[in-house]
Amino acid sequence: GGEGGGGVHRGASSPAGGALPTRWVERGVGQVRLLVPEGGSRKSPPRLVMRVENVGRLILNEPLLPTTAPAVRASDTSVRLALVSASLQPQSYLFRVKMPAEAEALLRAINSHIPASE
Repeated sequence: GGEGGGGVHRGASSPAGGALPTRWVERGVGQVRLLVPEGGSRKSPPRLVMRVENVGRLILNEPLLPTTAPAVRASDTSVRLALVSASLQPQSYLFRVKMPAEAEALLRAINSHIPASE
């Protein structure tokens, strides 16, 4: 099966590494895609993918795992999410959007697709 729909949200991604103090680095502007396997396959979890607008460079490609903490509203127009990368390093992402309704939609989409622990 292929990847089904999910959601597409336009925003800016700014990841911060796990080292203290936290330093936010602007990664780019583009559409955040939530890729959900067709049929809700347990083999591959939903993924967040983001490419830089007009360039196509991949800046985010991480799975939503059962251990993923729920995303939180950082402000009216931003959502913060902590993910563990493939190299097992924690990464914190801040997604900024233009409208509060977009932030709420992104927050709900992410949190509703974090798989339950077994």
